[in-house]
Amino acid sequence: MSRPWRRLVNPDRAELIALREEFGLHPLIVDDLLEGRQQPKAESLDRHLCLSIWDVDRSGPDPATTDTDIALILTESELILVQRGDETELRDLDAVLSAAGALKVDSPITAAHRVLDAVVHDYVELGAQVERDLDELEAEVFDRRVHEDYQHIYRLRQRIGRIDRAVSGLAEALQDARPQIEALTAGRPDLRPYFSHLELDARGVARLAATEHASLDAVVSSHESNVATRQNQDMRTISAFAALLAIPTVIAGVYGMNFKTLPPFQWEYGWIIVGAGMLVLDIATVIAFRRRGWLGGAQQRRHDDDAS
Repeated sequence: MSRPWRRLVNPDRAELIALREEFGLHPLIVDDLLEGRQQPKAESLDRHLCLSIWDVDRSGPDPATTDTDIALILTESELILVQRGDETELRDLDAVLSAAGALKVDSPITAAHRVLDAVVHDYVELGAQVERDLDELEAEVFDRRVHEDYQHIYRLRQRIGRIDRAVSGLAEALQDARPQIEALTAGRPDLRPYFSHLELDARGVARLAATEHASLDAVVSSHESNVATRQNQDMRTISAFAALLAIPTVIAGVYGMNFKTLPPFQWEYGWIIVGAGMLVLDIATVIAFRRRGWLGGAQQRRHDDDAS
């Protein structure tokens, strides 16, 4: 039995023109393929259903959406798969379609389902992984003992944004293609629940990504608040040390004046009394600052506990 699909990788103009002549593709389909990456969408042109989706790469240490995309051009008797992007990042669709699965690939519509299912499944897994990363990040932000990594925060925000855009477009494309899919499965009504399940999964990941985006906004606000709190504490500490240095500076300035009536200027051990006085004043100032939380202490710990 011949394969019910045709796969092309980064086809050039000549290949696409030959494909149009062989399968009678609408010129707009060929134009989209020639232009390159399209936003996720579904459209019906003549007798062809054309689905454009963004793929996801989960092979690396930091899985994320990629700049690769897949176009599925589908009729009752044929499925054309066009992949575009860096060939090192492209999904091996031949392996996906040849692997064993709950639904046997024996027609173009089942082959299309297998491809869409692989992409949606990876988005589900990626959304779950981002959720775990977000939980860890929230624990860091609300733990006063940990200084959170702002680069991690903004990398996660970028990932969530890309997932949100890609999977939201995929969910809308599957919803728009529902009438054409129902027509293509008229002879196989048992296939319709599989496509409904795909659409629900894609919509669920899209909602999850939107929720994660809102949660991350709260984390970013908390991070910015933590940074501002630490900066304020640093400024209070710097001001406290400046005050501690100001006390001996002022006293030394007074005793640096050139007249004899300063007490106890003529005493042999007067410098000891003056030095002890400066020390007492500095110790009293340190105690006062610690009570206010400017140099740490119980007041600052209570403030940190309340903030966390």
